[in-house]
Amino acid sequence: MLYYLLLLLAGALQGVMVSLNGQLGNYYSPFAICFFVHGIALILLLAYLLAKKTPLGFKGAPWYVYLVGALGIAIVASTSWCTLRVGASVFLAISTAGQIISSQLIDQFGFFGMPVQKFNVKQIPGYVLLAAGVALVVTG
Repeated sequence: MLYYLLLLLAGALQGVMVSLNGQLGNYYSPFAICFFVHGIALILLLAYLLAKKTPLGFKGAPWYVYLVGALGIAIVASTSWCTLRVGASVFLAISTAGQIISSQLIDQFGFFGMPVQKFNVKQIPGYVLLAAGVALVVTG
């Protein structure tokens, strides 16, 4: 249950983050916003590592996990640019649909070392409801 509550909180914070990134788009370019977002994360990470006296190791991870930085930049830049044009709700509805689609593909084929979780036809109603929900949010 704790995991579900933490995930609910993470989702709520995503809504706040999308809105704040959109507002930053009124003042800065998407690349400047990426600098702020990732620069602050770097400072917090370094402070944590220094406080815990934990070495930062890069051994053993597959090459593709380091793409997360580039993906983060793309997400922050698109968030700041798109949110101002379509609104936070539409942005999150469409991006959530994209997350679910890509996650299903990752699970289906076990990409990136994830355990294979095959598609089940019982999931179809969920996908239909997702599509209907996105359509309702987008069309107002």
